[in-house]
Amino acid sequence: MQRMLIVDDEPVILDGLYAFFQKANLQDMEIIKAYSAFEAIDWLNSVKIDIVLSDICMPGMDGMQLIEQIMDRWPRCKVLLLTGHNEFDYAHQAIRNPCVVDYLLKTEGMNHIRAAVERALTQISEENDFRYQAAWFRSKLPRALPQLQRQLLLDVLKRTEIHDIASLQEELDAVQLPFESDQLVIPVIIRVEEWNNDQTQADRSLIRYAVANVAEELLQDKAKVKAIDLDAQVIACLIQPQEEYHSHVMHGDRGSQLDTWKRTLRFVYGTLESVQQSCADCLNLSVSIMVSEQAVDWNGINQAIAQLRLSIHESPGLGMEKLLRVNIQNDISYTPSMMNQQGVVVLHLDQIKQRIIAGDREWMESFQKWAETAKEGLQDPFFRMKTYTGAANVLIEVLHELGLYESAMEEILLSRMLHFDIHTPWSDLLLFYQSAYEWMISKRSNARLNDQSQILITIHHYIKHHLEDDLSLTRIAQEVSLNPSYLSRWYKRITGKGISDYIHERRLERSKELLLGSACKMHEISAKVGFSDQHYFYRFFKKATGCTPQEYRDQKS
Repeated sequence: MQRMLIVDDEPVILDGLYAFFQKANLQDMEIIKAYSAFEAIDWLNSVKIDIVLSDICMPGMDGMQLIEQIMDRWPRCKVLLLTGHNEFDYAHQAIRNPCVVDYLLKTEGMNHIRAAVERALTQISEENDFRYQAAWFRSKLPRALPQLQRQLLLDVLKRTEIHDIASLQEELDAVQLPFESDQLVIPVIIRVEEWNNDQTQADRSLIRYAVANVAEELLQDKAKVKAIDLDAQVIACLIQPQEEYHSHVMHGDRGSQLDTWKRTLRFVYGTLESVQQSCADCLNLSVSIMVSEQAVDWNGINQAIAQLRLSIHESPGLGMEKLLRVNIQNDISYTPSMMNQQGVVVLHLDQIKQRIIAGDREWMESFQKWAETAKEGLQDPFFRMKTYTGAANVLIEVLHELGLYESAMEEILLSRMLHFDIHTPWSDLLLFYQSAYEWMISKRSNARLNDQSQILITIHHYIKHHLEDDLSLTRIAQEVSLNPSYLSRWYKRITGKGISDYIHERRLERSKELLLGSACKMHEISAKVGFSDQHYFYRFFKKATGCTPQEYRDQKS
């Protein structure tokens, strides 16, 4: 999904442009309007903007000054400048700025302006076309250095001892990672929600590499970033501000440090939406993203990553494209498990874990391989003890990962595990674990249906009680922690109509209630149902009912 911000201090022109582009049906485009450059900056601070269509001559801050603010926040934004006069000086300055893609006269007409917007959209599409193909990856995939970088970061994530800043910096420098060990880090988790069953493990490995590259490509405009695989489904990104932060630290400018972190976090939050969109468009892949609301030090990365992985289960929408900010709590003690590569038995057990978490109904194949391989070594009591303990640990981990631990305590008598020891018959153990995993798969399916129902209820409740407020797709998506573009597609698939259709229905319904059940004047009713322009409300009402609001009130009375 793309966002276009239209900025003009003349309400008639702004409302006309807004109405024109609302009716233009530009695919997957959200239109936002601002009546001043300062209002535009408020929008730039809250969401990622892809195109700005702005007047040049505005009081307080003109279009050229606004461009500087845009570039500081969203370097890839495309700017179209509008003017009522053919002013050579402005045009000359505009052409020299790389983010300005066109300079338009208002007198050239709406169709000319629309054509310029469509050219900007084409340019954005071309820049986002990563062309990730398997053959391309095999020929371009770097060999040694990226693997060394990944191994170091995985090792850092597993460490439980306190990091020595100097020695950690030496390790980062040795593999050419751009991070500073004395700076905080913003942790992000990207989770693949659904794999294509036709993909091989090699295909999935290449796709994970593609996801990591998409994240790095988009975030590196204003941040230092490295993305690595944690397992077959989850990718971690570590992010720090670019070099300007270091200069603030050297000069002791505390205010500038805080401002840099604030701007970096804002940029990260906005750009992660583009990461999801690029994965969907270029890779046909659905991913959820969890990002920390706080930067953490290197000693807290381990715990922060664990909390991000668990956070996806704390709100409705499991299996959907979630875009979630997580408040990292320092007092939560949890150590994430890392893939243990020792032994075929442990490998099969890990495959069970990954398939159950992914909702893959082929998990039974891995379960049978694990059972057959483990049975061969059960004569050794220490092997038996390790196998029993490993199975118990993985089951508990999966229950926590899926948010089913509390339910399992009651519904599958999880406490029975406390009585298992090396004397427990192998057949009894297998029956328990098979039943437990079957229960989890069933619960996961039911939970997804319940989550979808809960999200619909939340969306409808918010719209119904905020008709006079911001009902942009972005604002509604924030209410349910989903990617706006994904929310639009999902809602239409579930209900058979778009969110805007539902909003129009509720506005019409509320309008009729106010017309018949109150003495409110027309401009008051117009404002209460979300129309800043009373004339636009008249046209909307008449198109929906065949009569004006006043005629409706008179007829029914």
